[in-house]
Parts: sequence; C-alpha cells; structure tokens
Amino acid sequence: MSQQNNRPLSGIRVLDFTAFVAGPYCTRLMADLGADVIKVEPPHGDLLRAVSPIHREHSTYFGQLNLGKRSLSIDLKKPNALEVVTHLAAQADVLVENFRPGVMERFGLGYLSLSEQRPDLVYCSISGYGQTGPAASEPAFAPLIHATSGFDFAMRDYQEGTPPPSRGRPVAADVLGSLHALAAINAALFRRERTGQGERIDIALIECIQSLLPFEFQRAQIDKPGRIVPIYSPIKTQDGYILVMPVTQKNFESLALALDHDEWLTDPRFSDASERIKNWTTLWAMIEDWARQHNSVECEAALLPSGCPYGRYRTIAEAMGQPQVKARNGIVEVSDAVGNFKVPNTPLRFQRASYGVGTKVPSLGQHNRDTLAEWLDMDDDAIRALEAEGALHAD
Repeated sequence: MSQQNNRPLSGIRVLDFTAFVAGPYCTRLMADLGADVIKVEPPHGDLLRAVSPIHREHSTYFGQLNLGKRSLSIDLKKPNALEVVTHLAAQADVLVENFRPGVMERFGLGYLSLSEQRPDLVYCSISGYGQTGPAASEPAFAPLIHATSGFDFAMRDYQEGTPPPSRGRPVAADVLGSLHALAAINAALFRRERTGQGERIDIALIECIQSLLPFEFQRAQIDKPGRIVPIYSPIKTQDGYILVMPVTQKNFESLALALDHDEWLTDPRFSDASERIKNWTTLWAMIEDWARQHNSVECEAALLPSGCPYGRYRTIAEAMGQPQVKARNGIVEVSDAVGNFKVPNTPLRFQRASYGVGTKVPSLGQHNRDTLAEWLDMDDDAIRALEAEGALHAD
C-alpha cells in the first residue's frame, strides 16, 4: 500500500468553501490525513492570500493553512459555473463552508438542495454564532467571538486590577472551531459507514470558545466566587521569565528542595494544598525572590531535574529550535510559488497509518483542469468553454 493510500482519509473527497482561518485549518488537517481537498475560490481568491506575513508577494499565513489542497477558482456568477459546482458537490463526500448562514442557500448550494442529489453527503457549516438563533446572521471573526463570548474578560480577571481587555489578534476560536468541525466530520463519516446516511453539521465558534473555559464558566455561576487561586504568574529571572506549577504535594516538595528551602516542608503555611492556597501570594513571592537571584539557565538547571513542572518562556523563534521539536520533526519545510518556508508539522500523529502536512501551497486556480477532469470526467473542450466565458480563473 502506498503512503498516500495508507492515510486515514485516503479516498475521501472534500469540497472546501472556506476562507480565512475557521474552516481552512479544518480542511488542511483533512488533507494531512489524506483527503482530496478542493479549495473553491472566487476569482480574487481567498482574501487571506493578501494578508501578511508576505514573502515576495505571497502570504505564508495563507500557505500554512492551505497546504496539500488543490485550488479551483470559479466565478459562481457566470452562467455555467453554478452547474459545475453542483456536479462537483455530487461527487464529494464532505462539503465544508464558513459563510454567514443563508449565503450557500442563495447560491442553491445549501444542505437541503445538495443532499437531494447525494443523500450521504456530510455537510459542515462553521459560523460565528451558529445556523439558528437571533445572532445567527451577524458577521464574526475570532477576535469578535473572544470579546462577545466572555473569553477576553475571563482572561482579564487573571490580571492585577481591572485593565482593559488585552490587545492582539489571536485566532483561538477559529482553531477550536476547526478542530470541533474535524471531530464532527470524522464522526459523521464513521456513522455513514454504518447507516449510509449523510449529516448536517452546525459548528458555532462562540460555543467552541466557551468550551475552552470550564473553570471560568462554572465560576461565573457562583454569586460570590472570591479571588482566583492559585494563579500561576510569570516569574521574572535576571534575563527572562520562567513558570513553575507545584500542583501536587509531591510537586511542592520537589520545588522546595530544588530551591534549597527545606524549611518550607515544615512550614504550617504550606503544609497541604488548602494551606498553600490560603498563603499563595506569600509562597509565590518567595519563589520570585529566589528567581531574581538567578538567570534563566541557572533556574532551568535547578528546576528541570526536580520533578516540579517547569517551563521557560521562549519566543516562537526560540521554541522552533528546541531539541524536542527537532526530535519529533515538529517543523517542516514547504514551498509556494516563490520559495520555501517553515511550518509546524501536523499534530495528528499515527503509529500505523501514514500522515503528514502537504509540502505545496496551491496557487489560485492551479488545479482547475485537473479537478474538473478527475472529478467530473470533463473533456478539454468543455473546460476551454468555461475558460472562454470567464468562469475559471488562474494566476
């Protein structure tokens, strides 16, 4: 069996109508697992193609999220384009889209229409607030979901005082939405094997991000929850920051011995977990006092062998060079139309099945002809006719 055919999703055809992050990362992971993913793009392409970081006019941000896919650029407003896409959907096992609710239906590409021609189609929609409810039609990006879900304020509660929510451009909601979509799609495919039935999947980013906050979600329902303890704050060293997490009694004892503070073991303030929580600020201040006397390398030499969970704050560039990353082939080199760049390897690892992030980024419309020939058995004359009417586009 070839390596490609040994991948878990080998033989699964995916029609990908997604853009930006929520959706593209889900279908990228499906490509990592061997699915044939056709990224359907408008004539101007996924807008992420123009978002920095840009390397010689190509977005490596877009590249990382779309490796291993094939690109079909087609203008759905052209007379014959919609019919072509409808025929492609009839050949797909999975369709993934992340438009606002109602957009696919207006094109005649909603689940009800497409499932009539292919009842076993697994159709997954990813949106900010879901397909139903009063907020369903509201536009949403990950930072908006972080703001409206309570996530940003929940993170603010861990800071001193009452600062405004922190700035940034995290895409946690998008990544979580992609992972939940992947899980649901694979479950639906497994169910299809047993029942022959397709499925309509509805993934809401706001529900995904709230699932990331079990402690905070439950705490919000208590009238007087008190202060949050323990808080594992960054600990400043002479040249950086470290973090320790003495969660268990054994962790604490290991920490005390590593810091040459054996007296902590008999200090009644730290005798058990409940006492340590009562005196957490005092304990943390004592750890900080020790760390200020050492640089990060010295802290690591003392703490790493101790058995107390420990980590040293690193930049992404520093983390990329760590021995653990190299040992697991955690960074791989890939390429787009203008050169090579590095990306994290797929986090989906198997012992028996093959897997791996794709090494090529598709250029816009690169696979127009291949897709139509392979999926629809369309001949050259028919493809040329679509090109002549302006339905197909390519860089």
